[in-house]
Amino acid sequence: MMNDENTPIPLPFLDWYDIWPGQAGRDEHGRSWVQAPPQGVCLRVQPARMSDTFFQPERPWEEGGLGPKVVLFDEGRYRMWYGVAASEDYHENLVCYAESTDGFDWARPELGIYESHGSTANNIVCDQNTFSLNAVFVDPSAPPPERYKAINPDSEYYLRGALAPDTGETKRKIREIRRRMELEGHTPEEIDAEAEIRRTVRGLVSPDGLHWSVLDEPLLDVGKTMLDTQNIAAYDDDTGEYVAYLRGHLGRRRCVRRTGGKDFGNWGETRMVMMLDPQDEPDEDIYTSAYCRCPGSGRRLMFPSIFHRVAATLDVHLAASRDGWNWSRPERKPIVGCEIGDEVYGCVFARPNLLALGDTWGLPCFCIDQRHDTWGAGPYKQRDYRWALWKPDRLVALEAAAEGQFTTINRVCEGKGMFLNFQTRIGGWVRVALVHPPSTPPMPVTALDGFGMDDCDPLEGDEVSQAVTWNGNGDLSSLKGRDICVQIRMSRAKLFSMAF
Repeated sequence: MMNDENTPIPLPFLDWYDIWPGQAGRDEHGRSWVQAPPQGVCLRVQPARMSDTFFQPERPWEEGGLGPKVVLFDEGRYRMWYGVAASEDYHENLVCYAESTDGFDWARPELGIYESHGSTANNIVCDQNTFSLNAVFVDPSAPPPERYKAINPDSEYYLRGALAPDTGETKRKIREIRRRMELEGHTPEEIDAEAEIRRTVRGLVSPDGLHWSVLDEPLLDVGKTMLDTQNIAAYDDDTGEYVAYLRGHLGRRRCVRRTGGKDFGNWGETRMVMMLDPQDEPDEDIYTSAYCRCPGSGRRLMFPSIFHRVAATLDVHLAASRDGWNWSRPERKPIVGCEIGDEVYGCVFARPNLLALGDTWGLPCFCIDQRHDTWGAGPYKQRDYRWALWKPDRLVALEAAAEGQFTTINRVCEGKGMFLNFQTRIGGWVRVALVHPPSTPPMPVTALDGFGMDDCDPLEGDEVSQAVTWNGNGDLSSLKGRDICVQIRMSRAKLFSMAF
């Protein structure tokens, strides 16, 4: 759905909170009735259409295999930071950079930053032992030298309570001490007092996303808890805060925890924000979060990879939030599965961000042929970058398999017209009425004059942004600033978003 000054911001249907739940009442004769109940509709996740592989190894230092980190649309181009695994000839794990005008054809600029095999004529940003550049993002509130930010999991080493130098020798010594004391039967507290390893989140800043400086103080100390997979940070334009979604554990299960604050540093204690619940299968874990914002509406999204432990496979699901703290999943089914065309992958991971690619939306996905239980058993045969693709705002549908209806909660009309993103099957249709907000105690919901259900011109077909008209007229300028609700009846139809 296009967004400009003449088109209102779309409201995607990702949860139930924009739908009036209805309420029961009794009339003067004591008879029960229900005010505007939703009927015959349900939320359905819309599986992605997958692109062909859009990025493959091309340079000698990429022979060990690629691993995506993040893709941004920035300054008129797509920018990607990706990891490269060590190979027989290139012994370091690297962070590299590429850019594209369309998201499909990628250039690897010679950056002149990192010397490898006697030359800086490459697109290498750094080696991952220096920093791994998790979750690069643009900070609109920062001065130019710090416009780009990133986070990196790290460790601090302590000998008898004193911070020790972060060297290979220190790491080896501390691990040896800990192993020896464990064998001697010392308690965990005694071992930590002698030789301790604490996990931290480091912050990095850059003027261009290529030349990076590591901040002196960690952004966060998470103690002994692990940061052993995708950790994401971002700037929240709505709250003016930095947010970070990190790997967490509750018992022996993986989950997602959050921290952040007004400053890029001195972050508070983490809080669990997304965990498995009783609707999930008992053998599942939340492996990654892939947090990002939704184009157009700006809604907060996650595309978590769900780890099916017994099958040892991972596929991608969808979660949504209105505040970044409380998350829900519209369905317990993959939005990106392991079977893609003729390929059957063992693991599929989403990476930030969900981006506009021409007239579609794309989410970068990393697809691996091996299952989780075979990692390390041999080289990957196949590691594919693919875009998961949708038409705009079509992540979830409010679907009526037969005939259904619902009423939205009240919303201020922008007066720019009303637009629906919908799809009907053969014989299907959508009708719309603009109504007065439901009252408490309940009274019948009534339509605004001239905007009733019978006045609406039926909508059919497959449209991303179709104007709604009543008796041929879609002008809502007379309603600008008014608090109104929308009542929709539809049959054999999917409604993805609306704007008015």
